[in-house]
This record gives sequence, structure tokens and C-alpha cells, in this order.
Amino acid sequence: MLEAARTGSLFAPRRAVVVRNADAIKGEGEEVEGYLDDPAPGAALILMAVKPDKRKKLWKAILDHAKVVTADPLKGAALKARVRDEVRRRKLPLDAAAVDELTDSVGQDLRRLMGELDKLEAYAGGSTDKLTADDVAAVLGRSLGQPIYKMSDALGDRKTDVVLGQLEKLLDDGEPSLKLLGSLHRSLRQVRAARAMAEARVPARAIAAKLLPGNMAFKVDSLLASARRWTEDELKAAMVALDRADRGIKNGADAWAALSVAVVEACGRTAPGATRPGERPSR
Repeated sequence: MLEAARTGSLFAPRRAVVVRNADAIKGEGEEVEGYLDDPAPGAALILMAVKPDKRKKLWKAILDHAKVVTADPLKGAALKARVRDEVRRRKLPLDAAAVDELTDSVGQDLRRLMGELDKLEAYAGGSTDKLTADDVAAVLGRSLGQPIYKMSDALGDRKTDVVLGQLEKLLDDGEPSLKLLGSLHRSLRQVRAARAMAEARVPARAIAAKLLPGNMAFKVDSLLASARRWTEDELKAAMVALDRADRGIKNGADAWAALSVAVVEACGRTAPGATRPGERPSR
């Protein structure tokens, strides 16, 4: 890393050296401290870290010298406010429900959100007629509008009606049933592991590092909240329900019927408005 920062370029007077997963840097940091006291001219050393350990001498030295730029994903009201600002800047005629549809469908990926706004801008074509949530859904496309993580996250939260609603839409969009089953299974395994680690008093940061990709570490609090909604026996029973669905689908059972029964059995209760096992929601 330091060699790359010190090595000049024949083609540009200024360079940026980007280090991803900088949390993994090990050692006491003597060489890093030496570099920080005498950095290479014209080089910007950028360390990308999810949560640097400020207790370590190495990171203390880095943070004393570095300019820290926080890049936490925007969530909830902050995300919608950012999108609304962009909508106003572009003078796009989206009503409030259309903005909600956009953010709920695409999620927290700002680059993807900006790309979808580009599509909506082209679709509006300079018209001042308001675009509705239905217009946004049509432009986004159904497959984009129903990310699988919404379904699996809802299972972790035991929101039966949400899981069933997402499941139906994903199946209608052509997602393979066994792929969806795998996502549900993975969600429960993750919740079960988080529950066990929390009971063992493992720090949240360590749980995130073990169970979540680096760019999703911010979800550890919601994962732990999901884990508190289950007992170990309930999680075991839920896994058994998903295993039954797996065998049923592989033996020719209707995918919707098998998966919906498994979801209701796994969650252990039916939330208000949820569909009965095997019954497709009304259109």
C-alpha cells in the first residue's frame, strides 16, 4: 500500500491510491506512521473502512492525520429527502406517492436511484403532468421493483403478510422458486447465528464482520432486532418448514402453495391481512 503511494507516475502529477477493506490492515503501524509524517507529494491515500478500530495504535495514528469522510447509506426519511431534492432539481413532476414507490422499490443505492431518475426524466419528456406511483412502477419494471432482500428481511422480522406479498410478486416475475427458498433459508440461518452470537455476548461489530458483507454492516442492528423475535426452538421449527417446502417443490408440488405454507409455519403466526396457506392473494 505504501509502496503504491510512494511510486510516482510518468503520466500525471497527482494520483489517488484507494485501499478497499482497510479494516484488515494489521500490525502496529510504524511504517504507516512514518509515511503520515512524510507523505508522498501529489498522492492522496484513501482508506475505505466500514468501522476502523480506534483502540488500535495504527488507527489512532491514521485518524489523527486523516480527513474522515462518513459515507453511511441514507435510510428512511433522509433517503426520501435526498431523492425529493434531486426530483426538485430536475423539475420532475413526481407526486409524493411516486417518490415513495421509487425509494421503496430501488432501496438505498444512490447510484441506482439516480439512474432510475434518468429514466423517469426521459419518460416525462418535459411534460408537467404529474407522474404517479403506477407510472414509476411501470418505468422501473416489476423485476426491479421487487428485490429479493425485502422478502428475506421480512421473514427475519416475522412479517408473514409482507413475505407472502413479496413472494407472490417475485414468483409472478419469474424468479425460480428454489432461489427464493434459498434466500429465505439463508435469512433464517443468519438470524439464528446472530442470536447465538448475541447470547454469547459477541460485540455487534464482530457479528457484522462475521455475518454481513462489508457494505451491509450497517444492517447489524436490524439483524439483532430480528434475532430477538425468535427462540431457538422456533428457528429450528422454521428451518424444518423450509426443508419440507424444498422436498415438496423438488417432488413436483406447486411452488406458491409449498412456499406460502412454509412461510406461515415458519413465522408461527399470521399477521393481520396475511394470506391463508396455499391461497394466492387477491389482485
